[in-house]
Amino acid sequence: MSDFENPAIAALAKRIDPQLTWGQVHIQRVDDGGFEFRHVDDAEAETGALGQVQPDDLRALAETDALGQFRPLKAAPNLRRGWLCQAGGLTELETALRNLYPGSVADWYALELGQAQPTSYRKFTERQTGMYRITAKLTSSQAKPAAEACCHALSCLKQRRWSMDDLPVEDTTHKSVLPCLEPCALMLEFARGVFRFEQHNGAIDEMTPEDQRNLLMAAELAAEQAGPPNREADFAAPGNPRWMRYLRLRLSS
Repeated sequence: MSDFENPAIAALAKRIDPQLTWGQVHIQRVDDGGFEFRHVDDAEAETGALGQVQPDDLRALAETDALGQFRPLKAAPNLRRGWLCQAGGLTELETALRNLYPGSVADWYALELGQAQPTSYRKFTERQTGMYRITAKLTSSQAKPAAEACCHALSCLKQRRWSMDDLPVEDTTHKSVLPCLEPCALMLEFARGVFRFEQHNGAIDEMTPEDQRNLLMAAELAAEQAGPPNREADFAAPGNPRWMRYLRLRLSS
């Protein structure tokens, strides 16, 4: 097959002139017509100090973070450092990016062509069945802080292009060029947890400011005592960053 059969990867390759940042990856053109990949924080590192990997190896590399914990979200800003990958042409370039950030090139290209159709949270959750049906029940005062907390730059590098009521979509000011066109599975699970929390704690919007502060203080204390959670997607853990971000947004507004 020809290297140029995929117009999306060919269009992206033209942007590597001579380098490009894609998520947490620094891509550099090399003299033989190929490409070199490394973590952005290793952009200035000596080549000999980095471990050599192949494009096919990047899938396994992206599965876990530096502590060996599973990465449920490949766009999370916790990609491991210390590696160097050489891609000989467009086919290997596509393989490498697919393994590091699945679907990102196709979504970027669709957006470039004006053919992308980002969805809205409301339309997306209305189509959900089973345990995720309740995600459609979040009110605006619940759903907006949930989106802000789950999609925050400290948790996800993708631009949120899908809409959430009157919450503006994100741009590249604080995010990477990778677009997000619809709520991901992690966002759905987070929204499900938000609904259960709101259901358990009653009408938070009707609480007095003092009661809201007390609820937040209790959550902060529990998070401090529990310490950082072992798993990124363990939203029930008191110290989960997304969860604490949501509580601060929700209870201090």
